[in-house]
Amino acid sequence: MKTYRIRPLPLSTIELDMAVFTYRFNYGKKIRVPLTCWYIEGADKNILVDTAADAKLATQFRGFPAEEISTFEDALAGLGLKPDNIDIVIQTHLQWDHCANTSKCRKAKVVVQEEELRTAFAPHPILAPTYKKNLLTDLNFRVVRGCCEIAPGIELVPTPGHTPGAQSVSVSTARGRAIITGFCCLKENFGPPAGAPEEVTEVTPVIAPGIHLDAVAGFESVLLIKGMADIVIPCHDPSFAKVKSIPS
Repeated sequence: MKTYRIRPLPLSTIELDMAVFTYRFNYGKKIRVPLTCWYIEGADKNILVDTAADAKLATQFRGFPAEEISTFEDALAGLGLKPDNIDIVIQTHLQWDHCANTSKCRKAKVVVQEEELRTAFAPHPILAPTYKKNLLTDLNFRVVRGCCEIAPGIELVPTPGHTPGAQSVSVSTARGRAIITGFCCLKENFGPPAGAPEEVTEVTPVIAPGIHLDAVAGFESVLLIKGMADIVIPCHDPSFAKVKSIPS
């Protein structure tokens, strides 16, 4: 099977309460997380997973303390690319921090789950503040339903809960299956809650995303990816802000 490398492209960081990511755990613990897009290196086409967002949007739209790392254009330039060179953008979901630069990829097909596209344009009030509809106009959507192969060794895995139509991206690498999570999470989501009593940890193998429309589905999606992946890539984990390549 063909294998690839994943190149993380962090654009900014925002400061949040850790409980935003770990449902019912880590209240009051501040964490600075990256907003990242991911380039899949080695494919016949130029494929990005998400397009992230800059610090200015994070502050203006959501009021988060934010710091800039790179512009979208400069991040791509580091790989010898421009936005118009991108052929495919896989949207794990359509919340603002994952799609703010997608419209700049004018020639790209934008792959999204049907349920996620429906949710983005008519969100439940619980999730409505996390979508910004003007980021989604005039995009060339390729709508999919369920599991789908984008290229040999690159597959979509539905992982609902955080949003109804969230999808994760499985990428074949030289060190096994790497999965970019389609739900907002950290490494801590993929194990029992640190410091909790034994009677909690023994029945809590993973932690659901803190932001969700369906906590149970979110929990099951984390458990699914934990079982499937040789390399788990939690999309907002701070450790990936300085990683140049996966596998390294």
